[in-house]
Amino acid sequence: MSGTLDHIKEKSAKRRKLLAMEMGLRKPADLSTVLGSQTSKLLSSAEAGNTQDIKSKDKQDGEELEKVEDPEANFTDSSRFLKGTQSDNPHNDYCQHFIDTGERPQNFIRDVGLANRFEEYPKLRELIRLKDELVQRTATPPMYQNCDMQTYDLTALQNQFDVILIEPPLQEYQASNGLVYEKYWSWSEISQLQIDKIASHRAFLWIWCGCEGLDEARECLRKWGFRRCEDICWIKTNHKCPGQNKNIGPEQVFQRTKEHCLMGIKGTVRRSTDGDFIHANVDIDLIISEEPAYGSKEKPVELFHMIEHFCLGRRRLHIFGRDSTIRNGWLTIGPEVTTSNFDADLFRSYFNRDPGPTTGCTDEIEVLRPKSPPPKNTDNVDNNSGNTRGRGFSRGFMRGGRGGRGTGRPPHTTGNRGGFQANNRGNFRGGY
Repeated sequence: MSGTLDHIKEKSAKRRKLLAMEMGLRKPADLSTVLGSQTSKLLSSAEAGNTQDIKSKDKQDGEELEKVEDPEANFTDSSRFLKGTQSDNPHNDYCQHFIDTGERPQNFIRDVGLANRFEEYPKLRELIRLKDELVQRTATPPMYQNCDMQTYDLTALQNQFDVILIEPPLQEYQASNGLVYEKYWSWSEISQLQIDKIASHRAFLWIWCGCEGLDEARECLRKWGFRRCEDICWIKTNHKCPGQNKNIGPEQVFQRTKEHCLMGIKGTVRRSTDGDFIHANVDIDLIISEEPAYGSKEKPVELFHMIEHFCLGRRRLHIFGRDSTIRNGWLTIGPEVTTSNFDADLFRSYFNRDPGPTTGCTDEIEVLRPKSPPPKNTDNVDNNSGNTRGRGFSRGFMRGGRGGRGTGRPPHTTGNRGGFQANNRGNFRGGY
């Protein structure tokens, strides 16, 4: 209530000040004297029979006062909202700014580039630098293969892969970004790819699915023996070409400024125990970069950095790649690769020599990288005294089920809740 009164008083003082300036007065306190004399003149004229003129003059004065009261009441753009705390509405309305100018709200997120993202975090910056150096030092020479993915047998690659990236030519891209392919693949055709036969026993898969193919991409992951574990979102800025999206489909409700890439996991991979294969929590699941020009097929190169930082496996495959995506440490295949240099035996030989199938890790990286906390209560468990409680034998051995309280059940006992059977390894299902 007091805030409302203060706001009314502030507006009243502002109105009196503006009115005094219009009447040529030095200070608003003189308004009472001047307005009092004018009122007496008006009353004398009323006595002379000019009542109608007084009413019309009062009405005119009232309209002038309304104009003086809020001179910014009518505005045509969002400039009033861009004044920050100096404005009557102290916040930045990026949605209104997008309507007025076509600049997307994500354009104003700072430090999204790879070069200056970790300027205020020296340890993370040093970690990224060391990992980039390690990836470059252990990368194999680029290999590539021109092939028709409809007829090509992926088992002809004669190799198993730790990392697989799929960039399918979807019809959605033609409708939204004007992308032109020789053939647009349906999700049923994509699911027929023999990914399960070329994936290693523990592997990761990334698949771009646009905005409309999330459910279909999940079905493909399941068919190939992967479980979805992350959804990487590409937020597209439009610094270079602000404006409204003209390609809006009949079923769209909002303008689409993002794209999804699902990540799947195969096998049992855990952050706490498989540090030789994955380094988790180095990057985030968000990419913010400029939207390519209309008709461009390019995806953000940051995804390659994210994959290489996360998975230490060196056997990497890019399906539906292009000449522009050929990269050290990767095998790139697809109909838009114009030449071929792939040799299955030579490719396999790269991983039979030092450093082997993984990049390895340096002592500096091991110290700096984020790590999962060790399992709790694993050192204080008395196997024979029955002092375990809450989660059967040990939290390190059982996950999801509760054993009997204080019964000291052995590791093979099934918990009463959760439905998981504990064992002495703790490998009930692959997670990461």
